[in-house]
Amino acid sequence: MDRDRGQLLLVAGLGLALAFVVLALVLNAVVFTENLATRNHGETDDVVGYERATEAGVGGLLVQTNTHDDADHANLRNVLGAGVGTWDANASLLSASSGTITAASVGSVENGTRIAQPDERNFSDANGTNDWTAAVDVSETRRFEAVVTPTSGSPVTFTFSDGTASWRVEVIDEGSDTNVTAFQNGSRVATETQSSDTVALDVTEGTVNGTRIANWTFAENVSAPYDVSVENGGNANGKYGFVVDVPNAEDDVSASTYADRSSGSPTAVPALYSATVAVSVQDDRVTYETNVTVAPESSPSAAPWESPAE
Repeated sequence: MDRDRGQLLLVAGLGLALAFVVLALVLNAVVFTENLATRNHGETDDVVGYERATEAGVGGLLVQTNTHDDADHANLRNVLGAGVGTWDANASLLSASSGTITAASVGSVENGTRIAQPDERNFSDANGTNDWTAAVDVSETRRFEAVVTPTSGSPVTFTFSDGTASWRVEVIDEGSDTNVTAFQNGSRVATETQSSDTVALDVTEGTVNGTRIANWTFAENVSAPYDVSVENGGNANGKYGFVVDVPNAEDDVSASTYADRSSGSPTAVPALYSATVAVSVQDDRVTYETNVTVAPESSPSAAPWESPAE
């Protein structure tokens, strides 16, 4: 009996010891995994942080370059490259203080056109035509922002159409209110009413006076290429600006659509639609290289209708 009891105790002891070994292995695995995750997290933090800094910094430079250095596309490219070089030198000094080597340089750019009305007037073209085409054969539109004061019970309309499908925005005066409505193929899909005579409208992002509009998807179901047009431009006053991915977009519309820079009427000037920036991050733990695409909307540091460079 005593021998049986002793065998049972031995088996129980061995089982308990095995359980402790398994538990120790599990705990060690957890600790190892957490340490690995923590170490990798720190490495990716450096990379992600620098990528985001590049997007914000170069995005701001791209907006400023489009606004003030738009003599031609070559000048835009050169000015942006020089600006990124200066930004990179400053960023590299900050990174080096923590033992990290970073670099950023412009690899390529996509040319486009910035269409802007910097002075407050009605939304007709430079010739006074109320129904007019702003750009044709557009694949993408960015930063379409406008300040609109409707002056009629009939709406001013911005339309995006591929010839089959259409998506349009109407802004109309409703007494003490202003209503903004989006239509897809003639059916209302989103609307917002503000108790004000003037609204700040972001067409591409879908906001009115900073309020996001439910169910607003810019140019939904409209395929590229599409045309951008204005209807009933005399029914509202204001400013606007947007960037399209078509270089020299003014060449494809009526010669009287756009005016020179000093007139206050709509202008069409060279712009960079996007830029690809080569980014690298290196320290004693990781070496990382990638390309970051930066677009004008990356930084709202300048309104898209600001006056083009003289």
